[in-house]
Amino acid sequence: MKLLALHLTNVRKFTSYRASITGIGHGITVISEDNEFGKSTFFDATHALFFEKYSSSAKPVKSLQPYAGGAVEVAADVETDKGVFRVEKRFLSKKSAKISRVSDGNIIAQDDEAERWISTLLGTAHDGPAGLLWVRQGQLGLEADSAKEKSQLMENRRDLLSSVAGEIDTMTGGRRMDRVMRKVAQSLAEITTKTGRKAGQWKAVSDEADALGAALISVTAQVHTLDKALRDRKQAEASLARLDNPDTRVRRNIALATAKTAMNSTHAHAGVVKAAQHDHDLKALKALNAQGDLDSFLKAIDMLESAQTQAANSHMAMHAATIESQHLKIILTTAHTILTKTVNAVVVARRKLDTTRRQLSARKAKSEVTQLAQQITNAQNALGDRNVALAATKASIATPEWLGRAQEAQADVFKLTATFDAEATTLNIAYNGTARITQNGAIILGDHAIVLDGETRLDIAGFGTMTIHTKSVVDDSKSQLVTAQTILDDILSQASAANIHDARALAASRLLAEGQASLAMAILNTLAPNGIEALQAAKAEADLAAVNVNNAVLPTISELEVRVINAEEAKNIAQQKLCVADADYDIAREVATKAQTMVDVAKQTLDHTEAEAGPAQSRDKRRADCLRRQAQEQDAMVKAKANVQDLMTAAPDMDTAKAELKRAEDTIATNQQERAQVAERLAALSSEIRTLAGNGIEERRDELAGRQESACASQERFSQQAAALSRLQASLEAERNAARETYFGPIQEELKPLLSILYRDAALKFDSESLLPTGLIRESTQETLDDLSSGTKEQIAILTRLAFARLFARKGRHMPIILDDALIYSDDDRIIKMFTALNRVAQDQQIIVFSCRKLAFQDLGGARPNVEITKA
Repeated sequence: MKLLALHLTNVRKFTSYRASITGIGHGITVISEDNEFGKSTFFDATHALFFEKYSSSAKPVKSLQPYAGGAVEVAADVETDKGVFRVEKRFLSKKSAKISRVSDGNIIAQDDEAERWISTLLGTAHDGPAGLLWVRQGQLGLEADSAKEKSQLMENRRDLLSSVAGEIDTMTGGRRMDRVMRKVAQSLAEITTKTGRKAGQWKAVSDEADALGAALISVTAQVHTLDKALRDRKQAEASLARLDNPDTRVRRNIALATAKTAMNSTHAHAGVVKAAQHDHDLKALKALNAQGDLDSFLKAIDMLESAQTQAANSHMAMHAATIESQHLKIILTTAHTILTKTVNAVVVARRKLDTTRRQLSARKAKSEVTQLAQQITNAQNALGDRNVALAATKASIATPEWLGRAQEAQADVFKLTATFDAEATTLNIAYNGTARITQNGAIILGDHAIVLDGETRLDIAGFGTMTIHTKSVVDDSKSQLVTAQTILDDILSQASAANIHDARALAASRLLAEGQASLAMAILNTLAPNGIEALQAAKAEADLAAVNVNNAVLPTISELEVRVINAEEAKNIAQQKLCVADADYDIAREVATKAQTMVDVAKQTLDHTEAEAGPAQSRDKRRADCLRRQAQEQDAMVKAKANVQDLMTAAPDMDTAKAELKRAEDTIATNQQERAQVAERLAALSSEIRTLAGNGIEERRDELAGRQESACASQERFSQQAAALSRLQASLEAERNAARETYFGPIQEELKPLLSILYRDAALKFDSESLLPTGLIRESTQETLDDLSSGTKEQIAILTRLAFARLFARKGRHMPIILDDALIYSDDDRIIKMFTALNRVAQDQQIIVFSCRKLAFQDLGGARPNVEITKA
């Protein structure tokens, strides 16, 4: 058997929805979805479809029903050697089961016959191999939780190993011994039960033990609730202790203090850099002063030599400077006149450009007025359409739920009508002439069945009257039909529907109105996302902007901008010429003034230069001193600049320091918030514990346990009657264990290549009683399962299931392997190896994997089916 598709309707979170997985492959298929998607829902629903009767209301079935209630429907398309079939079950309400052939849609089995078809498909009338091959979410090992499931799975393992053991089947470890062992166990159970029924005291003690057991279960459940609350409180206290851990608090405070210190150090270093920059500026100023002193001395020496020549030439320079000053004044006046004209030209050009731009803005606003007016009209129309559609929706009660009730009531009427017609006597009339028969004045149509109920009177044209006396239809069928019709009429009358066709039309109208309301709202949101008032305000603003619009021909903006640029360039050229003329004139005036006074100060200049140069005998020493001081100050300035650069290079990153400080502060704030939440949870648990502990349930449990133990002890004397069978059973068990190593040969053969993918030269040790792995042998060392990590135990459990699947395939019973969020404890290396093992088995075995780990399971490969959720 291979699964091709799964369909869930009204199952758990899929209330009123149909969830489907289609396109499931023959090898590996991976359904990778987020948490809370419903993967475990698909897993549990598939298990119920194949291993729970359609009539069951057991816990696994009830757990599938959503909070809103209603029928639970599960279907699967399966491929067998005989073709593709759809297996369907409806639980809890109008329960049914159905098997249909997909190729032509014909139903081949219903209800109990469908259950037998499924049992034949699975190869057993019990729980089948699913427990051996299907891994539920959170299930780490190969064992189930309940004793019943453990027993059933052990029987399945024993049957499987016995059926593939080959020649060992004739030995004491095979199927024949299994049948003998089951016979002994059955005989022992029958003796004990039979003896109990015969002894009145045994029955009383047994009944008392059962009653005490039931009471003990109830009280134990409360104790478990108390224990869970205590464990939760302990966990909350541990969490609180972790959050209040002094070392952690000190570490976080140190981190915060360190971050603050780093921030302060960063600010301090910035201050050091600033101080170093100031020191560099001071030394640069000193170096500049030293250079100035040197330049002044050298200049004084040069001026001393030219002072006499300057005095002689002063009269000539003064005359030439006066003439040049007068000439430049004329040029300056002309430049002022040209600049005034160019400034006026720029003002005129800019005024024309601004006027044109304002006119273009007004014309654009006028265009927007028309557009906004149409948009406002359309939005108001959409608002009106939405209000009309909402009013129509509110006025109609023809909801899909109401239509569903009406259709179910109509179906009941059809079904009861068929039952009524089947129980009643009918009359069929076929005409071959023009004469017609009437009943109560109405012509009876040909080939139309008439229900005969009691006395029926027919009028035959041209002949007379015929009265037919028949037995009355059963009143119960008639009453049920009348009741069903009344229910249907009541439902239809709620929406003033005449019949089911009117009901469907009304429901369709309501759905259409809902769609129209949604469409109108979408249009309104598109046209006026901020409301119609916002559009109206925008139109009013556009109206105001379009007041001064005219139709005059305007020059282009680019043309006007070119005029402005040309005028600006002319103005800039005039300004430059004016600046040059002004500077030249100022220089000329200064030169003239200097020349005017040069004659008078020539002697003073000579005296001054001699004073600057100093006595002739000390000039060489002064030159050397100035050069030495200039070199020292220059070197100090260079060193100060290098120091600034070194400090800036070594400066800590201010942004990093800020980020580290924020992280430390956020860590402390988050810890405080989490602590408040844990403290609140701890207070609630303490209150619950006080309430439960105050009822003395633990003392009550101990009392019931003691009384039950006493009642069980009273039954011990009856067990002596089964001693002989027990000794026989022990002897047979010893013989079976002696042959167990050969018995496990087939499963070890299948496991060997799979284990080698993970561990070289490894093997599993099996328990002869439970038929399950008890340890792992690798590198000549045997380790028990309890000593292994959770990841290793998880991997062994899945590999063992793969091996069991291979054994089932040997027997011609191909069952898919289903893994629901498995491999949650495997590391990156092991999970890749497990993917290899899965792909090895998937070459001729269907494997379906549900997982929320999208990234990790991308490396598994396999098919990715289609997942679709639609309204039911």
